[in-house]
Amino acid sequence: MAGQILIVDDDQAQSKVTSVLLKEAGWDIRVAGSDEQAHEALKSFHPQLILMDLQVPGLDVPQFARLLKLDPEHDGVKILALTAFTRPTDAEQARLTGCDGFISKPVDARNFVELVRHFSTHPTDDSDCRDLPAEVRNGFFAEGMDRCATILTELRSGSAVAPELVRRIIRRWADVGVILGFEGIVDCAQRIEGLLGRPESPDGPLDWAFEIAYRRFKAAASATPHLPREMAAGLKGARVALAGFSEPEADRVRSLAALAEMRIGVEPVEGLWMNGPDAYDALVVNACAAGALPVLRPEKFRIPVVFIGFVSSLPWFALLPARSFDFVLAPWEAEEVLARLYRLIAKPAPARPAALPVPGEKRLRVLIADDDPDILELVTHALAEMEVDFATAADGRQALDAVRKFSPEAIVLDVDMPHLDGFEVLNRLRRNTVTANIPVILLTGYDGESDIIRGLESGANDYITKPFQPADLVNRVLKMISAAPRRSTRRAPVPASV
Repeated sequence: MAGQILIVDDDQAQSKVTSVLLKEAGWDIRVAGSDEQAHEALKSFHPQLILMDLQVPGLDVPQFARLLKLDPEHDGVKILALTAFTRPTDAEQARLTGCDGFISKPVDARNFVELVRHFSTHPTDDSDCRDLPAEVRNGFFAEGMDRCATILTELRSGSAVAPELVRRIIRRWADVGVILGFEGIVDCAQRIEGLLGRPESPDGPLDWAFEIAYRRFKAAASATPHLPREMAAGLKGARVALAGFSEPEADRVRSLAALAEMRIGVEPVEGLWMNGPDAYDALVVNACAAGALPVLRPEKFRIPVVFIGFVSSLPWFALLPARSFDFVLAPWEAEEVLARLYRLIAKPAPARPAALPVPGEKRLRVLIADDDPDILELVTHALAEMEVDFATAADGRQALDAVRKFSPEAIVLDVDMPHLDGFEVLNRLRRNTVTANIPVILLTGYDGESDIIRGLESGANDYITKPFQPADLVNRVLKMISAAPRRSTRRAPVPASV
C-alpha cells in the first residue's frame, strides 16, 4: 500500500473522483466533507498527506493546519491545498494558510496521481507543484525500468504473468507517456496490450516487447538536455530576463539556455527593471507567481515577453498583441519556454555550406526491411554507431524498390512482411544477375527447423531469429560483407524487373 491520505472536500463529485484515482494507485483513502468530519477521522486515521479544499464551509484552514502540526500523533503530515485558482493570489493564499503546496481544481486525471505521489515522497521546499515535471519524469522512468525488469525475469523463468496487472501497468505508461510527450513509450504500451492473451513462449513477442520498452525507458532517462541546432543558433547570445521565478525554476531554464550560450538574468515581478529594460532582448514572466498579473501592463514593455500561467489566465493571455507576446501554460517545460522565445526573437541562422564529399571515402550501405518500427529503430541505431549508411523498407515492395535506388551491399530481410514476404523478395533478388550475389540475412520470429532450412535453401546467407542483439546482427552483416566477392564501387543500375 502506498500510504494513507485524507481528503477534506465538501464537493462530493470532486472527492469521489480524487478518491477513486488514488485508491487505484494503492493509497488508503478517507473522505471528510466538513471540519467536524475531518477532526473525527483524524482520531483513528493517521495520514501522511491531507488534500484540503480551501473553500469547505466552516473550516478555518490556518487554525486546522496549525493545530494539526502541533499534534505529535500527526508529526510530519503534509497538507496539499486544492484550489480553483480563480485569482492570481490563490497560490499565495494556500501558503499563508499553512498548506505545504497546492494542486488546481478541477484535477487533471492524467497527472493528478503523479503529482500526489511526488508530493508525498519528497521533502517540501520553497517551490510548489509547478516545479514537478522533471521529478515526475525521473520517477516515471525509474518505475518503468523496474517494472520491465521484473516482468522480463518472470517471463524468462517461465512464470505466469497476470494479464490484468500488466494491462494496468501499461495503461498507466500510455497515459503518463502522452502527458510527458514520450511517444515511443506510448507505442510500446499499445503494442504490449495487443499481445496480451496470445500464446506465449519465454522468448516470444511479449518478451521482446518488454525488452524494447525497457530500452526506451532507459534511453529517455539518460537523455541529456537538447536544443535543435537551428534553435540554438537562433538564440545564441540572447539576453533574457526571468521575472517571478524561484531559484529552482530559474535553474531549469538556465541549464537549457546554456546550450545556446544565452545570458539569463533574474528580476523581481514588481520593480522591473533592476538592470534596465535595455539590458535584455526578451522577458519571461512567471504569471503563476502571487499577484503577478495585476501589476503587469503589456503595453509598457518595449521588448518581447513570454508569459507562463494557469488555464484560468487564458482570458488575460487572449488580449495580448500577437506580434511581441506569447504564453505557456503551467506546468511548463524549459524546452517550451525557449521555443516560444525562439519564435519571438530568433536571429536567422547563417546558411551552412553544403558538405563536400571526402575523396576516396566510401561507407558501407545496408538495407533493412522490416514492418516493425521498433526493429528498424534498434538496427539502424546500431548501424549508425558503426558509421554504416542505411535505408529502410516496411514491406516487400518497398524493399525491392529500395534495392534499385540504394544499391545496398547487404540486406537484412524480415520474412513476415505485407505485400511480398521475405522469401518472395529473396527469390526475386536471386533470380536477377545484378542482385544475385548481395548478401542477405533473414531476420524473423520463425525459429522452426523447417523455416530455417527454407530460408537457407532460398539463398539466404544467414538466418537470425527474434529476439536478437542488434550489435550481434551488425557484426554478422559486416563479416558477411567482408567475406562477399568485391563489387564495383560504381552503383550498377538494377533492372525494374527485380
